[in-house]
Amino acid sequence: MFIGREKELSELERLYEKGTFQLFILYGRRRVGKTTLLKEFCRNKNSIFFSAEQSNEKMNLDKFSGLVFEHFGESALEPFSSLENALLYIHEKTKEEPLVLVFDEFPYLAAVNPALLSTLQHLIDHRLQQGKLFLVLCGSYMGFMEKEVLGSKSPLFGRRTAQLHMRPFDYRTSCELLEGFSDEEKLMLYGAYGGTPLYLRQVDPCLSLKENIENSFLRPTAYLYEEPLLLLRQEVQEPGVYSAIIEAIAGGASRANEIATKTGEPAAKCLKYIASLCELGIIDRQTPFGKKASSQKSIYRISDFMFRFWYRYVSGNKTLLETDAMELVWKRKIEPDYSHYMGLVFEQACREYLLRKNSLGELPLLFTEIGSWWGTDRNSPEHAQAEVDLVARGEADYLFCECKWRNQPLDYTVLEKLRHRADLVSKQREKTWFALFSKTGFTDAVLREAEKDESVLLFGLKDMMA
Repeated sequence: MFIGREKELSELERLYEKGTFQLFILYGRRRVGKTTLLKEFCRNKNSIFFSAEQSNEKMNLDKFSGLVFEHFGESALEPFSSLENALLYIHEKTKEEPLVLVFDEFPYLAAVNPALLSTLQHLIDHRLQQGKLFLVLCGSYMGFMEKEVLGSKSPLFGRRTAQLHMRPFDYRTSCELLEGFSDEEKLMLYGAYGGTPLYLRQVDPCLSLKENIENSFLRPTAYLYEEPLLLLRQEVQEPGVYSAIIEAIAGGASRANEIATKTGEPAAKCLKYIASLCELGIIDRQTPFGKKASSQKSIYRISDFMFRFWYRYVSGNKTLLETDAMELVWKRKIEPDYSHYMGLVFEQACREYLLRKNSLGELPLLFTEIGSWWGTDRNSPEHAQAEVDLVARGEADYLFCECKWRNQPLDYTVLEKLRHRADLVSKQREKTWFALFSKTGFTDAVLREAEKDESVLLFGLKDMMA
C-alpha cells in the first residue's frame, strides 16, 4: 500500500493531466522515498524510468539506449551517439502521446557530461517544449540539484515547470507506518528512526520497542549501525570532519564557537561545514522567536532524529556494543535517559500538530510565525535563563505553549510559569492563548482552570495521534 506521499503524487498527476511538456525537478536526501514516489507515478503510464549509475558516459548511454529501444519495440539498433540524439528520438516518437521520462540519480549523468545541462536547455527551448514529454530530473546530491539545476546560474533556470524538495515524513505520517504499537511507543520509535521511510520499514511490529532498537541500531550487523557514516561518505568529501561536528552538537555544543572549540577545527571551516549539514537536513539553526536570523543567540541542533539517536547512543558506545554488551547499553545508557531524549522529539511533534491545526483553521488564532523562545528573565533574582517551548503569532495575537513528555500529569505550576514567561517574550499583545501538551494528561487543577478560562488549551497524546 502506498502511504505518506499522497499529496506529492496528486501534484504529479495534476501536472500530467495538462498533457503539455513538463520539466519536473525532484530532489531530497537519500532514503527519503523519491524513487518509490516516481515509480508509483509511472505505474500504468507510458513511461521510461532510467536510473543512472556512477559509471562513464558511454556505459550509461548504452544502457539508456537499450531501455529506449526496448520501450518502443525496436531491436538490433546501434546505441545512440549522444543523449541529445536519444532525446530527439523520443521526442519524435511521442509528439501525440504523452510519455514520462525519468532520469533518476541525474547528477551521475551530469558529472560525466559537463555540457549536459546546456544541451537540455537547447533541446527544451527549440524542440521539447512543442511536445508532450513529461521529463523528470531526480537527484539525491542536494548541493548539485539546488545550485546546478535549480540555481539562477544554471542553464536550466526558468525552464522547469515545477519542483519538489522531498523531505522526511512528519511524526503523524511516520506513526501511520508503525502499526501494532501504542501511541507512546509510536512516538518513541519515531524519535529513534526519524521520518525516513526506509528506516521506518526496519521496524518489526511483532517485536517490542526495545527489541526493534536493538535489532536496528545496537547490533554490529544492524542496518542502522553504520548508516550515518555511510550516508556522510556518500554526500560529503571529508566525512570525518562532518561527523566530528555532529558529535560535538550531540555532546552539547550548540553555538558555532563552541563547536569549533570542541572539534579543534578553524571557526570559518566549521561554519562552512555546518551550512552543508543544514542543507542536508541533518542539523538546523534555531533563533529565538522574534529575533533576526543573524542573532548571536542562534544555536544549532541535530534535526534528523536518526542521526540524533545514533550520535547520542551508538557512536560513543561502539566498544561496548562490539564486545556483546548490548543489554548493558540499553539498561544503563538508553533506558534511563530516553524520556529526557524524547523532550525535543515531543516538542517537534507539537509544532507539527499546531501547524496542521492552523492550516485547517482549527485554532483560535491564525498564526503566521512559530518558533521557540529563550532569553533572560530579568524579573528573577539572578537574571536566570528562561525558555518557552513554542510561541506562535498572528498579527498581535499570541499562542504560548509548553510541551511535557513526563510520566506524571502536567501540573498547575507549568501553566503559571508559562503565563509569567509570556511577558518576557512580548508585552505588546491583543489576545493571548496558552496551550499545554502532555504525554500523561493533566492534574485536576489544570483541568478546572481550562474549564473556566477559554484561553487555556489542553492537548494530550491521544489528540495528537488522532
